Amino acid sequence: MSWRAAAGLGVLLVAAAVGLGLSFGRIARPPAPTPIHVSVTTSPLPSPTRVLVDEATLFKQPISAGCATTDSVFVFTNGGGMLRYDGTSWAQIDDTLRSLTRAACGQGIAYAVGPVGELAIVDEVARQIRSTAVATDDLYGVGTFADGALLVGANGSVYLLYQGDIQPFAAGIDENLRDVAIFGLQSAWAVGQDGITYRLDQRGWNPVGSGQTKTLLSVAATTSADAVAVGEGGVIVRWDNGWQAVTSSVTTTLRDVIIKPSVWIAGDHGTLLTGTLGALRAIDLHTQCDLVAVFSRGNEIWVLGNAGVAGGAWRLTLDGAVAQHFGGC
Repeated sequence: MSWRAAAGLGVLLVAAAVGLGLSFGRIARPPAPTPIHVSVTTSPLPSPTRVLVDEATLFKQPISAGCATTDSVFVFTNGGGMLRYDGTSWAQIDDTLRSLTRAACGQGIAYAVGPVGELAIVDEVARQIRSTAVATDDLYGVGTFADGALLVGANGSVYLLYQGDIQPFAAGIDENLRDVAIFGLQSAWAVGQDGITYRLDQRGWNPVGSGQTKTLLSVAATTSADAVAVGEGGVIVRWDNGWQAVTSSVTTTLRDVIIKPSVWIAGDHGTLLTGTLGALRAIDLHTQCDLVAVFSRGNEIWVLGNAGVAGGAWRLTLDGAVAQHFGGC
C-alpha cells in the first residue's frame, strides 16, 4: 500500500474538499481533492521475541476496542496503550497514552480511531505503528475494505483512507455517526444519532429511516443488502428491503455486533447475545463489566470488557463456551 511511501516521507496526505448536496436529501461525495500535509508519528512494532508478562497487569487499562487479523488479536484502550495477542502470549506493543475507542482490522493491518480525530494504524507487514489527528471532530467508527478504511464521527464527519491518502467523503450530514461498514468506494452503511442510517451507493449518501429514535452504535454487514445495527436501549434492526426491528429481550445498551461467522451482540452489564435474529440467546460470562467489542478470528469469537480502569478479554468457541479468559473483568 502507498501508506509505506507516505510514512517514508514522514507525512500523511489529507485531502480537503467541499461536496455538493444532491436533490431529495441525497448527499454527494466530494469531488477531486487538493492534498494538504498533516504530521504523522511513526514508531516500530516491538521485536517478535516473546517476553513473559503479567496478563492481569496488562489488562489494568481502560479497554475500549479490538479486532483481529490472521496472525494477531489487537486490543486498544481509551487513554492507555495497545495490546497484542499472538496466539500464545500477550504483549504491550505501544505504551503511548492515546484515546482510542473503536477499531477494525483488515489484511495484516489494524485501524483504531478516537476523540479529536485520532487515528492509529498498526501495520504488521511494515512492522510500524502510525498515528495522526485527521480532524478536530471526534471519530467514533471505522470500517475496512480491500483498499483502505472509512472513518466516521461527530457532526456527520466521514473520511476515506484510500491508497495512502485521506479525504473527506461526504458533505451535508449533520448527525453524529457512530459506526460504518464499507464494501467499496460506492457501497457502505453508516449509522448513528437518533437511529439515523445512511446508505452509500453510486448516487451518493442517502438517508434511510430505521424506524428507531435511539442512537445506533454499531453496524455489521456482509453486503449492502445484509446488515444488522444495534444501539441504545437494546435496539436491534436488520435490513430486509428496509430496516426491520428485531426483538432483543434486553434493554441495556448494545455496543457492538458481528454477523459473520454468526450473529454476536455485546452490550453493557455483561450482555452477550448470539443465535439467529429473532431467536437470540444470552451467553453468561459471569461478569457485570460493559462488553465493548466482539469480533471473530477464524472459528473463535473474542469479546472485550471494560470496568473503567481495567478490562478483560474472552476467547469463545462458536457455541459460546469460554476457551480462555484474560484480565480481571
